[in-house]
Amino acid sequence: MKPIRIICATRESREDFPSKTALGRSLQIHHASNPVELVLHARNTEGLSTLYNRAIDQAKEDPAILVFVHDDVHLCDYWWGERLRDGVETFDVIGLAGNTRRVEGQPAWAFVDERLTWDDKCFLSGAVGHGSSFPCAVSNFGPAPQACKLLDGLLLAADSERLVQAGVRFDEQFQFHFYDMDFCRQAEAKGLRMGTWPLSVVHESGGAFGTPSWREGLRRYQSKYDEKRDPTVQEKSVQSQTPVHQRHNPDLLKLMPVNATRVVEIGCSSGALAREYKKLNPSVHYTGIEIEPSYAALAREHCDRVLDMNIEAVTTDLLATDLAADCWVFGDVLEHLYDPWHLLNIIRQASAPGTSIVACIPNAQHWSVQVRLSVGDFRYEDSGLFDRTHIRWFTLATMLEMFTQAGLTVEAGIPRVFDEPQRERYLPVIHAMATAAGKDPEAAVQDALPFQYVIRAVVN
Repeated sequence: MKPIRIICATRESREDFPSKTALGRSLQIHHASNPVELVLHARNTEGLSTLYNRAIDQAKEDPAILVFVHDDVHLCDYWWGERLRDGVETFDVIGLAGNTRRVEGQPAWAFVDERLTWDDKCFLSGAVGHGSSFPCAVSNFGPAPQACKLLDGLLLAADSERLVQAGVRFDEQFQFHFYDMDFCRQAEAKGLRMGTWPLSVVHESGGAFGTPSWREGLRRYQSKYDEKRDPTVQEKSVQSQTPVHQRHNPDLLKLMPVNATRVVEIGCSSGALAREYKKLNPSVHYTGIEIEPSYAALAREHCDRVLDMNIEAVTTDLLATDLAADCWVFGDVLEHLYDPWHLLNIIRQASAPGTSIVACIPNAQHWSVQVRLSVGDFRYEDSGLFDRTHIRWFTLATMLEMFTQAGLTVEAGIPRVFDEPQRERYLPVIHAMATAAGKDPEAAVQDALPFQYVIRAVVN
């Protein structure tokens, strides 16, 4: 009987892997009933495709059932080894979750466009738990087992002899992102059967969709298969996040409830706000969510945990369980989302009454924006009001509408007005425009002063 050989890359040392990673702890628990060979790449700096190909090459002389799996996966099934063997008898390649179809421009197995729009549920298959413990939130994508065209690379398993015979390998230009999408297309082209298989796991991370490295992978993937990008997405193929810094927003800190037990900050950057809040409330459990892995690494110094994920891909179940909090923080983040209205709405649905949502939002009515628009000087910049990563634009009126439409009650706010002497020459013009439009000119001038607004809303 062929051995089960696990191939895993980790940033941890070989000594720390058994205690500091989900997979390491799982393998210790299941060692007696599920003996495996572990090929561990500790303190790894190489791409996954390179490591996985090396395992395929080595298996030419020593065949095995190869399991390519991330180190943040908890194996919860006591009989996972037997289930795995059953899976690779039924299919040539198995995974935990997948899609029965593939559409042009698809950026991941579950999404149909770069806005991360979920595919129709009728095409999806499999289930994956999310969080750092069990019980956990479970994403039930659809029935499994089921033949698929695309599989999630979280865990892929195959008989090495079938891969070698078919000549299927990982393309090493995809070092992390899109290696799974490309691998599935190669497997399909060589006639291998792919499908989901029911294995109980919990995944600690939510993915890193939308990061600069992900977008570079998407560009390469689309170039390889000559696929068109979604023309409605206005962005560069490789786009930097707002630059990281170590400063915190003191007005955001003022509106955070000082007695919160669990805080979730979206876009935690370097973790500077967590650092300052923990000085006021040392007992808080502070979760940071950061889409850029390099920023997330910095934030781990100050947060209790940091998840590398795109919050717009989150499920309501996850919000109500592993991410349940009594304070949510969005520091200059909502304007970077495709659908902040939807996200606030599902947070409200998943949260207990009294939960706070504290946000800092740039003011699109700021006097400088009005001046630049008046002369057609709308040019994207690396930061500030014209940050090139802004997707949505809000005035005070539309900010308040967004919270109200989500079913939240705004209870406090701080206009962030800075010393800008040059504005005095333009404020009379704004006053005159409002008068000409039949609106309150004094209110128009006041609303043109804040650079940002900090708002606290609560779940009723």
